[in-house]
Amino acid sequence: MRLATWNVNSIRARLPRVLAWLQDWQPDVLALQELRCAERDVPRRELAALGYEVTPHSQSGSGGVAFVSRLPLESIQRGIPGAPPPFDEPRMLGVTAGGVRLVTVYAPNGRKVGTQPHRFKLAWFELLRTLLETELANGHDVVLLGDLNIAPTDVDVWDPHRYRRRNLTSPPERASYQTLLELGLRDVVRESSGDAPAFTWWNRRSDFFETNRGWRLDHVLATPPIADRVAAFLVDRDERGTDGSSDHAPIVLDLSP
Repeated sequence: MRLATWNVNSIRARLPRVLAWLQDWQPDVLALQELRCAERDVPRRELAALGYEVTPHSQSGSGGVAFVSRLPLESIQRGIPGAPPPFDEPRMLGVTAGGVRLVTVYAPNGRKVGTQPHRFKLAWFELLRTLLETELANGHDVVLLGDLNIAPTDVDVWDPHRYRRRNLTSPPERASYQTLLELGLRDVVRESSGDAPAFTWWNRRSDFFETNRGWRLDHVLATPPIADRVAAFLVDRDERGTDGSSDHAPIVLDLSP
């Protein structure tokens, strides 16, 4: 099974790139983040023409997640159960495909350490952890894919000293990320890339991409039985460097039977 995850930063603006990428890579399931459109505006017809069905959880404006799949999707769960406003924003979607529980998320950005948006981000991660804990308690093999808006270690940011206590890299955010690993999930991207940075996001300002001044904000976390099945892994930097693409690179993951 080929899985992929990609923050497309507007599905409608990026549709030509998404369609071309699907034709090139042929994933079985693609997790998308930051759709930035209402569910009625999701381009179902264009995706269906390539043999993919889309299951979105989104709203007009920012945010939104989806699964684009050529496998049947079951047990669809939109949002974190029981989450009160504003934690009920469309940032999480769970499905089962090929016997594996897939969860895609688009975590809050946080903006600035010490602000209300940052406190909201940390509280949101507590809810995510509880959700994953429930999934694991139910005996599911789980893969968490998406934009977590956290660079969890110094190797995951181009200048760790400059950004160590800022948003995306602050100690409380990194602690939130660590609580997910403490559930027993494994960091598939880090395991697959060793000591290499494996950046997935580059600021559009200046020449950040050309000089590889990036961050690893997009992640794949998996239970050990799934992590052990990883046969191939890639951060598609070529797509990030394509005209009209997102500022995030897709991550591709092949699972052996």
